[in-house]
Amino acid sequence: MKTTILKISFIFLLFTLMGAGCEKDERDPLCYQGKVVSLNQGSGCQNIIEIVETIKDGELEVGNTISFNPDLYVGTLKVGDVVYFKVIEYEEFGNPISTQPCTFPQFASSIEFCNN
Repeated sequence: MKTTILKISFIFLLFTLMGAGCEKDERDPLCYQGKVVSLNQGSGCQNIIEIVETIKDGELEVGNTISFNPDLYVGTLKVGDVVYFKVIEYEEFGNPISTQPCTFPQFASSIEFCNN
């Protein structure tokens, strides 16, 4: 009897240890993944995120660029940072007129950052 209980306990312990190292995807299914490609920093240009991973049934596609407000992000952003965000609303950016040599986004948007 002791041998059976010991074997069952050992098997249970192995299953517990095998599952301990697994990472679960804690990402909110409503959050896009994007990469910061441009920050204004006083240059008069736009703050831009390029969408790297879209959401299920999302209207914005991978590769689309959107403008955003970096003041809503808790922390410091740098070009190249990966961020997660929800798109609250967006519209096509339109025809930009600028004297600055800037990159312009495809969409002007209002976003909310996820888990920052």
